[in-house]
Amino acid sequence: MKKLVKLILFGGAFGLTTGLTFAQTQSRGEVTDQEFIIRKDRVLTVPVQPRVYEKLPVLPQPKGLADFNYRVNRYPLTLEPLVLETTPIQKPFRAPQLDLFPGFLRVGYGNFASPLLEARYMGTEADIVNFSLNLGHQSFGKGPVQGEESSEAHTNFGGDISYFADVFELFGGIDWNQDRYSFYGVDPVNFENPEFEIPDNVFTSFSVKAGIRDIEKVGPFSYEVQASYRNFNDSYMARESEIGVSGLGKFRPSEDWKGQVGISYYTTNPEDLDYTQTRTYMGIRPEIEYTKGEFRVSAGLNIVSENDSIEDKSSDFRIFPNLKASYQFAEEFGFFGEFSGDVKRNTYFSFVNENPYLGPSEQLLNTIQNYKVEGGIEGQFQEVFHYRAAINVSRYNNLSFFVNNYTNNLMTTDSSRFSLVYDDKSTVFNINGELGFKFSDVYSLGSRLDLYQYDLSTQAEAWHRPTWELRVNNQVTPLEGLLVQANLNFMGGLKARGHDLSDIVGEFGPYEVVKLKTIADLQLKADYQITNRFAVFAEGNNILNGKNTRWLNYPVRGIQLIGGVSMKF
Repeated sequence: MKKLVKLILFGGAFGLTTGLTFAQTQSRGEVTDQEFIIRKDRVLTVPVQPRVYEKLPVLPQPKGLADFNYRVNRYPLTLEPLVLETTPIQKPFRAPQLDLFPGFLRVGYGNFASPLLEARYMGTEADIVNFSLNLGHQSFGKGPVQGEESSEAHTNFGGDISYFADVFELFGGIDWNQDRYSFYGVDPVNFENPEFEIPDNVFTSFSVKAGIRDIEKVGPFSYEVQASYRNFNDSYMARESEIGVSGLGKFRPSEDWKGQVGISYYTTNPEDLDYTQTRTYMGIRPEIEYTKGEFRVSAGLNIVSENDSIEDKSSDFRIFPNLKASYQFAEEFGFFGEFSGDVKRNTYFSFVNENPYLGPSEQLLNTIQNYKVEGGIEGQFQEVFHYRAAINVSRYNNLSFFVNNYTNNLMTTDSSRFSLVYDDKSTVFNINGELGFKFSDVYSLGSRLDLYQYDLSTQAEAWHRPTWELRVNNQVTPLEGLLVQANLNFMGGLKARGHDLSDIVGEFGPYEVVKLKTIADLQLKADYQITNRFAVFAEGNNILNGKNTRWLNYPVRGIQLIGGVSMKF
């Protein structure tokens, strides 16, 4: 230990002595010669240390969403509502150019000296007031018998006007018609008399109507009310005026249910050669309908009161059921059925429209349909074919027929005029079928066939009523702007009442039964649109040139051709 201490002390003393000696040797600020050795090839290296990789720590997994309960406090603020001022955006918009022409004119001429004129004018602007006017005239200066002796003419003029409010529409209209016919259905022997003249009969009717109806037809309730007046007269003693009021209200409480109530009242004052009377007719028709998918059923009543004077009539008041049902199993097949009854209102004006060669009548009666039972099927295939077939049986009282050889108080006959006769109790069986076809917009077809059988009580035959009818309508558009129509109408089984075969003066019947030939009428029409304003047309009636006779002793004209032009302005 002592030796170690001595060594330390000796070393320190030696180092101190050496430093002092060096300090004494070099003076302050003196530059001495030094030698520096620089080695270019020496490489400094650092030992390689290994990199340490450590894994990230594993975070704790969430345990799921927990329910949070918090409390919301209301802090009402007394601030004024924000007012947003809207301004329209000025966006350039060009309305489509629609070819709307308020006026239409159609003129033509054909054989049998038959000029044709049709003119219509209506408002096309969307305004609160809208109107339309129409004028038509067509005459035949020559007819099928003795040329001008069997001429006829038809003229009509009318107009409609509507005022549209926010929720309803006020509407009205007038209509004036004049039709002239010749009683050319007489014995041909009379034409040999140079002084013989065929009498004419001119029918003139004037009607006016006014009403109100709602504009929105899909709401929970809709309505329409209308009042009308009509005056009719001919060249002889027939006069008839009529005042009518009708209304219809519809309600829709839900999508499946809907109902309606119709009310009508008419008072008619006919005058003829042998009578003047006042006839009233009132009908109330409530009905309710339920629809569920393709199933539809409706139930209602037809409540009618009419004052026609009939022998052994129990009451003027009648109630009939009105039941209908239909179910479409699929698009291709469905069925429908009906059980109903009603009173068909007949007037002298309605009879003349059916047979313009009607003479004086002894009595006007409504037709009572005690019941109608109908059932059938219908469907369609791929929206191309459509069919419908049905069978119905109807029972009538006072079913009307037209017979000629009218016998007046002087016991003379006039084969050119028809009179009305009624059957007390009639049963009519009807089988009908419809077939439709549509091939895009190029071709479409519609047809219907009806077969009838009559079971009568007081009349020997169903005078001038057909036992079968066939109607076929074709429409073809072979070129753009060209429309062609071809219609076929057949009617057969017509029987007319001929001369009285009774040998006892003062008694009537039995009568000769005259079987009329089958009526076959082919009608052709063609319209070609040259421009948006101009078009040409051609029509042909009775192209088969058949000796068609709808009413006994009244053959129709042969081939009737007419052509002309039409213009929009």
